Amino acid sequence: MSQAKPSAARALYQLKITLRDSHPPIWRRIRVASDITLAQLHRILQVVMGWTDSHLHQFIAHGVSYGTPHPGVDFGLKIRKEQHVT
Repeated sequence: MSQAKPSAARALYQLKITLRDSHPPIWRRIRVASDITLAQLHRILQVVMGWTDSHLHQFIAHGVSYGTPHPGVDFGLKIRKEQHVT
């Protein structure tokens, strides 16, 4: 009888999301797994902030922009797809 190998523990990140220039401050603290994609993080942010996904968005990491490319709307910015980036 073989034993199953223990799965590698996924790291958890604790994030604090704060809206700029809001008085009083509007913020949420969440925990997410280290292996979620930016697309999944976007969906989580929509839920925890009570948003309806009605505006364009982007994540910027190390000078690279990630999001959902919208040709003709992105004003020539190079936005990489967020679906496979963790």
